[in-house]
Amino acid sequence: MQTTQRIAQQLLLSVLLTLATVSLSHANPDLAPSELAWQADSIASLANANQGALAAIQQSGSELVGNIAQSGSELEAYILQAGYANTADISQIGSDNLALITQSGAYNEAQIEQDGSSNVASIAQQGANNSALIEQTGSGLSSSVSQTGQGLTVVVRQYR
Repeated sequence: MQTTQRIAQQLLLSVLLTLATVSLSHANPDLAPSELAWQADSIASLANANQGALAAIQQSGSELVGNIAQSGSELEAYILQAGYANTADISQIGSDNLALITQSGAYNEAQIEQDGSSNVASIAQQGANNSALIEQTGSGLSSSVSQTGQGLTVVVRQYR
């Protein structure tokens, strides 16, 4: 799990920095660098303290929805959202899986479903009216989606 935690911490730090630099008309951009550093340290220490399952949701804006459901062991899931009316869902079953969704903007939808072991999935979206879905069933699968713009859609399905 330490490798997964190291990956998660690296992803979270870069995501927090990206969200901090994005100027959004619907989000509260009133986050000082010291506040972001505290949040990154806080999440990293939570990841180090827990060796079972970890779930964290960080949201800034209004009408944001984030859901995480996990069943198994050594699971990590993170949702970071800023903006207006974004929706993010993560569902994981199995062991040693990692999922991360980051969104900024408005009316974006993201969903990650993983069933198996040692899988990694991440979705990063900026803009408006974007949609992303990652479904992974099996072991040792990895997917990453990054979208910037408006009205973009991507679906990734992997089975092994």
